[in-house]
Parts: sequence; structure tokens; C-alpha cells
Amino acid sequence: MAAEPVGFVPRPLVFPPLGSGTAVSGELVEIDHVNRRGALRLFGDFNDDRYHSAASHRFALLPYAIVRYHGAPAELRDISIGTVLHGDFVLPPEGSTAIPAPARGQERYVPPQNHVFALEDDFSFYESRGRAWKVAAIELKYDSSSREYPPQHPQGSWRRTPAAGVLRVTATGTAAGGLSGEQAFSIDRSTRVWRGRELVDWEDLAPEVAWQAVAQQTRVWKPEAMTVQVNLTWHPKWSVREFHAADVWCDEESRTLARERQRQIHVRHMLHRWLPGWIDAVDHEPGGAGVVTLTLFGGMDASLYDLVKSQAPKGPQPGARGGSLVIAAAEPTLRTWWQEHDSKDGTVLEVKDLPQPPFGSSGIQVRVRIGQLLDGYRPGRIVRVRTNQFQSVKLPPEERVKGLEDR
Repeated sequence: MAAEPVGFVPRPLVFPPLGSGTAVSGELVEIDHVNRRGALRLFGDFNDDRYHSAASHRFALLPYAIVRYHGAPAELRDISIGTVLHGDFVLPPEGSTAIPAPARGQERYVPPQNHVFALEDDFSFYESRGRAWKVAAIELKYDSSSREYPPQHPQGSWRRTPAAGVLRVTATGTAAGGLSGEQAFSIDRSTRVWRGRELVDWEDLAPEVAWQAVAQQTRVWKPEAMTVQVNLTWHPKWSVREFHAADVWCDEESRTLARERQRQIHVRHMLHRWLPGWIDAVDHEPGGAGVVTLTLFGGMDASLYDLVKSQAPKGPQPGARGGSLVIAAAEPTLRTWWQEHDSKDGTVLEVKDLPQPPFGSSGIQVRVRIGQLLDGYRPGRIVRVRTNQFQSVKLPPEERVKGLEDR
């Protein structure tokens, strides 16, 4: 009998210890954003067998999973299919059927760790670890059969001529997982090149005289000092870990803009869906009332946590009460029922910052007195919460849980 895999098994009220995850990287090939599930084509292992024979690695996000895209908090729905992602994966919770077991014979290709507590694109992954890419050279080979190719047609334009080439870079900064050293990423006209607030052509990066003609159809530019972040995607030589550059951010202004745009997308999403967390404890009181203690999950924008903290009681006097907080029952997928019908509002008694919170936790614990407890308010259960500054709306029907069979 095969030995059971060893590793962290998620359970209620326990966040994964640091170092308990298995690093997994691959291309996002499928998402079910409503249920926070997806699939990756795993990085090539220099063996064609896995590339040709392996199923994609299906995964589910844990309730407290932290997702980052373009250097800011994100949801799966924000990430483009084809984006290379890096994650920390753990074993499924006991009894979980969210991800079916691999088909017979696939166990050698697909790891048993299929639940995620951290997921990032290249931009976020490398930037957060202090790594960037110093550009050694940009090589462009133009299609001489194009009617726009200048040597054959003087009226032609280099910028309109199909071009493919290579972005040659060297890793800079501190050590990190993922790629390192010298790398060569394929590029072409599909690559989005971001400079400042603009989307530009490769030829815009330097004056024409800076591009050296090394062959009739090939030009090369070697910048003196250019450090970039990239997002990678599939390349025909995926099995030997060759990649195509889908996006290149050429300066800090372009990277700052990308972060801020994604941050705003995230904030809007959370203002409508509310902040997730779990219930730590419930102190029952007469008449169905009680005090609910909950911890908010981590990874959200600080401005959203500030809205919760603003509800804390003012002043040190005993028995002081703060603002109100609405708590909606939710599922491990973070889906709620009908938020306003399956929720209760209560008075905030305390907002506390926990010391040295584990990864996945915001470190913000809140105690709320509720006049009528719901069945979903039990220790270990998932909830979503809002203050009056959040939106109270009826979510789209596919996002709502409609019955026990729909969980």
C-alpha cells in the first residue's frame, strides 16, 4: 500500500505554518471564479512525457488564500487565462471533494497538494521578493515578406511590419524561487510593452539610430540601464521551460500604474462582496443573542481594514460600544447566500490587533454583539462582514448559494 502524502492538512481555525506549502508554478488554463477554483499547466520538467500526457493540475483556493496580480490584491476573475502563476499548495482538507482525485496513472504527473493559500503572477511574485530583470538586449527580426517591410517597399513602416524576437535579461536583486540567472523570453507584436502611462511599440523604446542592424532583417538594441518586470505565458517549448513575454513593464511609473489600477479593481469588488473571515468563538446570551468573535482574513487592501477599525469603540471607558458591523454567513468558497437576508448587524464591542498574525490572517479580531444569532455563526465557520461604508446589494445569481446542493 502506498504511503499517505505528508504535509499540512487544512482544518478550521488553523492557518498554515510558514514553510508548510509546496511551491507549484504553471500557466493558468482554466478558472471557475465563482467557486474560486482553477487549473494550471505545470512548468515543464525537461521531459516531454509530462507535457504531452499530464492532465492540468486542478486546484481550489482556501478561504484565506491570498491572491495577487500586478502587485496588488486580486481575485481569480482578474487574472487572464494564459498567465504564469506561482503558488503555495497544501493537501486538501479532510473529507473535501472540491477537487477530484487524479485519474488513474496521473498521480506521477500531478502532485497531491491541490489547495492554495498563496497565488501570484510573475509581476507580484518577483517584485515581492526583491527581484527584477535587467535588460541585456532586445532583438527584433522583421518579416521581409510583409508589404510593409521597408527594403522592398520604401513606403513601408518598420512599426507595422510583423516582428518576432527575444528579450534577453539577467535576474537582479535578492534570491527567490522561480527563474534566475540569464533568461531569453520570446517576444513579438502581441507582447504588451508598458512605458509610463502608455502602451508602446518596441521601436518606441529607443531612437532609430540606437537600433543596430546585425542582419538584413534583424535589429538589436542594448539599453545601458533598463530594469523590467514581465508576465510570462506559454511557449511552444514549454516542456523545457521556455516562455513568451505577454507583458513587459519598462519603468517604475508603468508598474505603479498597474498596481494602482488592480488595487482599485480589488477595492470595488470587496465593497460589494464584503470582507471574508472566520468565527473564532460565540458567547451565547439569553434570548438568542450573543457575542461573536471573528478574525478577518489577510491580503486585502489596507483601506478596507481601516473601515472596520473605524467602528471600534471610542474612549477607554468600560462597556464602551462602537459602530455597527453586518455579518453574513458564507461558505468555504466565500460565496454567500442572500447577503442581506442571511446576515445580522450588531454593535462592535472591540477591534483588536493580534500580535504576529500568521500568513492568511489580517491580525484583526473583532467582537460584535448580535441581537439574534444565525445558525451560520459557529466557531470555524466562514463569514463576510461589512460596515455601513460598504455596498448593500443583491449579488448576481450565480454568485449566491441557493441551497445545500449548491454549496
